[in-house]
Parts: sequence; structure tokens; C-alpha cells
Amino acid sequence: MFPKVSVIVPVYNCEKFISKCLESILNQTYSNIEIILVNDGSVDRSEEIVFEYREKDKRILYFYQENNGPSEARNKGILESTGDFLVFIDSDDTVDKYYIELLLSKMISTGSDLVCCGYKDISKYGILNYTDFDFDEVVSKHSFMNMVCKGTGGVLWSKIYKKEIILKNNIKMDKNIFMSEDLIFVLQYAVHCNSFTAIKGHLYHYNRLNENSISSNISIDYLQNNINVCKHIEKIFNSVEFHENRTKEIITKRIQDIVINLVEQQSINFKALGMKNAISNVKQILSLQYVGKYSGDFSSNNIFYKPYIFLMKNKFIRLSIIYGNYLYKLKGYKQKIKEKVVST
Repeated sequence: MFPKVSVIVPVYNCEKFISKCLESILNQTYSNIEIILVNDGSVDRSEEIVFEYREKDKRILYFYQENNGPSEARNKGILESTGDFLVFIDSDDTVDKYYIELLLSKMISTGSDLVCCGYKDISKYGILNYTDFDFDEVVSKHSFMNMVCKGTGGVLWSKIYKKEIILKNNIKMDKNIFMSEDLIFVLQYAVHCNSFTAIKGHLYHYNRLNENSISSNISIDYLQNNINVCKHIEKIFNSVEFHENRTKEIITKRIQDIVINLVEQQSINFKALGMKNAISNVKQILSLQYVGKYSGDFSSNNIFYKPYIFLMKNKFIRLSIIYGNYLYKLKGYKQKIKEKVVST
């Protein structure tokens, strides 16, 4: 018996990448698949390109919705899917030809509820292999959920899911969260899993050359979004009696990372913004009650970030902006040296 796998791909203004994405899916060694493409109101040639492929391969199913975001597009894909298993692929990424075969084979042979694999990170600096799931045998639910919160562990891709678990527990993407919504989905799914498995191979190809993707553009609005994500994480962790101290560590790091990113942006742009506006923005960030709840525990082993965090924790805002600008220039200088070394 060869069960059907539904491949869900949200489509939005991806004319530069969608062909390669579809080619990699259509050329899978496992053929009993359906490819569900949900066009989220694209205004470029994405639909035209999809129609060309749909004429060639009837496994492609096409749906259109007015622009409502990737979460609703994925929810639509889940609703329309007819497979027993689901995988999610972003329209600007590609996958190894054995991607579905190996994930599905491992899920069936082990009886696991969720199977993960590593990925290739493709950027202007080259191709690097990564995985956030470095385990061989049985891993506890708490340990797995901890891995999900590291690096890119919480993304939808590089995993295969059982549709039955999703439907039975009414797990959906939250359209009100516009970044890290996939992390919440994966954690909610993991709550209802009994076993997890990881594959050593790096079978997913994550394209970071698309500078227009949502993950490459961060603004102050993302702070409130991240706070909402953290509140969801706390609720999910409480439901499975996750370690309280570890929960605090995870939330603190998430808040710290987003705060540093936002303050760095003010540091980089303070000449254009004006120092007065930059200071006002940083004050707004640091004065939020949820940030204050965790900012006292901010810390770093990085020698360059220790003074940065000290300045922020003690509300030396002007100095933190100036120091952030210094760090930005230093990183730029180091990157130029790195690029010279690579080119020689």
C-alpha cells in the first residue's frame, strides 16, 4: 500500500522561484502525492506559471483566495487535502528528490507521529547544512519541544505530519500571528504526539536569497507579535507541564533576541531617524510590561553583546544606540574580511 501524501504550498508573488519549487516536488521518487497550491492573491505571473505546470501534471491542485496571508493559505491547503500525511513547502524553496520518500518511510517504519530532517541553508554566503533535531532514538515530548524552540526548529517544513492528528485536535495556523505562527502550529501538534523521529539527511533546501520574504524584514511591530507568540508558548508548555525554569529561559531568549534586533535597527538608522526619535522608539520598546518581565534576565556569552545588554538593562538608551551603531560597523568590517577570504 502506498499512502497519499499532500504537499501544501502557499503561493504569493513568487514568479522567480515557483518553477524550481514545483520541479523539485514533481521529481520526487515517491509519486503518490498531490500538490496543493493556494494562491494568496498574487499580482505577478505566479498563477500563469502554475497553470502551465498544472496542464502537464494532474497531481497539481490549484486554489485561489484573496490576499489573506500564508496562515489562511495553509489552512485552506489542509482543508482541501485528501492525503493521510502532510508536508509543507515554501514556494521559494526546493527539496531533495528523496525528501517525501525518506520522511514517509521513516514515519511508517517507526510508527512515529512526527518525523523531521535537516536542511541546507542557501544564502549569498554559500550552502551550509543544519539540523535542530540531532537525536537517534526515542526522545521525550519535553525534549522535542525544547528542540522545536531552537534555531529554525519550529518551521513547518523539513517535517511530515499525520493529517488525522491535525483534524482530530482542530490544529490550525493562527492568521493573527504574522511571524513564528508555524512555531505555534508545530508545538500544538507536538502536544498530541507520542513519538518523534529524526532523519540525519539535509533534505530541505531553504532559500535565503529571497530578500523580500517576510523573515528578512523586521520592524517594531514584530515585538508585539513576538509577545503574542511567547504567550502562546507559555500556554502550550503549561498544558504539558513543561519545566518552569526552561520555559522562562526560552521566553527570555526570544524576547531578548527581538529586542536586540529592534534596538540595533534604531542604532543603524539613528542618523536618518534623528537621535531624539531613536531614543523615543527604544524607550517604547523597553517600557513594555512584558519586556520588563524578562529583561532583568537578559544575558550573553558574546563579549561584544555583554556591554550592549548592560546598557539596555540599565536604561542607558543613548549609549545603547551609539554602541549598537559601533557593533553594526564592526560586523560590516568583519563581513568584508570574510568575503575577501572566501574570494581568494
